[in-house]
Amino acid sequence: MWRIRLFDTLVQAATWAAGGLLLLTIVAVFYYLFTESHYAFQRHFPFGFRVALQPPDSEYRDEVSMDPTASLLATHREGTDELDDAEDITRLPAPEELMAMQSLVTATVQTSDPNQLRADALFRDCMRAPKRAEQGERFLLLAFALPNYAGDRMVLAWEPDVSFDPAYCPYALTLRLIRAPQGVQIDPIEIDLRRQPKGHIELPLWKARTQDEWLQGYLFELEARPTTSTTMATLQQFLRSDWAPTILYARFGMLPLLLATLLITLLSVALATPLGIAAAVYLSEQASPRIREWFKPILEILASIPTVVLGYFGVMLIAPALQRMFGEALQLSSGRGLLATALIMTVFILPTVISLSEDALRAVPNSLREGAEALGLTLAERVRLVLLPAAKSGLIAVALLATARVMGETMIVWILSGGTPTMPDFSSPVAALGTLVKPTRGIPDTIAIEMGNVEFESPHYGHLFLLGLVLFVLTLGINLLGFAYRKRAQVSL
Repeated sequence: MWRIRLFDTLVQAATWAAGGLLLLTIVAVFYYLFTESHYAFQRHFPFGFRVALQPPDSEYRDEVSMDPTASLLATHREGTDELDDAEDITRLPAPEELMAMQSLVTATVQTSDPNQLRADALFRDCMRAPKRAEQGERFLLLAFALPNYAGDRMVLAWEPDVSFDPAYCPYALTLRLIRAPQGVQIDPIEIDLRRQPKGHIELPLWKARTQDEWLQGYLFELEARPTTSTTMATLQQFLRSDWAPTILYARFGMLPLLLATLLITLLSVALATPLGIAAAVYLSEQASPRIREWFKPILEILASIPTVVLGYFGVMLIAPALQRMFGEALQLSSGRGLLATALIMTVFILPTVISLSEDALRAVPNSLREGAEALGLTLAERVRLVLLPAAKSGLIAVALLATARVMGETMIVWILSGGTPTMPDFSSPVAALGTLVKPTRGIPDTIAIEMGNVEFESPHYGHLFLLGLVLFVLTLGINLLGFAYRKRAQVSL
């Protein structure tokens, strides 16, 4: 008797130990993801504009970035050291040399104080280190014509630097005239660069005859005024629709990754669940013992196939088939995309759905089956009116557990998705079809692709852990909901 009690005690202790270890693991993973993701909130927010003084008929009016005389006012990682080797390259040359190159000039200074301007310390560009959202920035810009300019008018044109989108900037960006040349009558100029990121404005002609007069030209300021905190700015940008962490003005919008993960999950579960439940109904209610004896090992073999094998199976067979079907109409370079990924994901979770669905159906009491037969119901009627309603909670639990498994799968998505973050477009049937077959990228494969090349403890590093935290919370919540439905099914039966 004491041996039995000892055995029961050991089993109970092992159960509690396993449960405690599982809970500790969940807490530890959450804590690790949470602590590492705080690097995302230590980011700085770069911005940049190109400004040029041009003749009214300039060929660069709509493409200021192509104007060789344009000035760059920017804060980004290339300006972290502020004045560096580029100082000698961007410094304005002597008047004679400058007139040989251009007749309209914009010049910047490395100070934000208008009282510290020096004619021998003017530069073509000004690049500074980016700052946190709570810290503003101010650039000064001089604009003037040289004596060799033959026109009678001049225009100040501006546009965002390449890859910079003012909508992603947490600052209020303003281009303001703070001083006009002596004797020039001009209305006040104050331009909201977030509302009007690209444009031009005509200025009365003013020529600087000597180098000392350069400082008496039009003096503009580009002001970046803080409007929010770094934490709020990071969260707001995290909920946007662009993921481009490696460009100069990095973007960390998770929406295309999250929506791709959800679409792949929903599509694969929508395909696998009805097929799996139909197969489970056949095995549970109609198949002979011999068929079940053969079918079970096949399911186990399918479930044991490595996901990397399934992924390359999709690359070799499914993707080329989709490319042949839709490639010419939608101009696809390959068939890798959301639909190919979802189809292979369906194959991946189908054995699990069949096995768990059969367990849920077999858990229905035989008395219900016998009662249905006594009423003269056909097999289809017994399944539709008795078995499926009785096993409803269990089948919902199966769908939820399959959802969590698909959502966390990495290798298949990595191989088949195409690796391009894109926002889904369902505005028309053609756009919806393009969304299904064109390349995409989800959260799991983004983390896997980029984590190996990211700088340790950088904002990019922190955002990848923030993505991992989102994925962890989603899968944990779905798993807990699935287990709750499974428990409910056991209690109800």
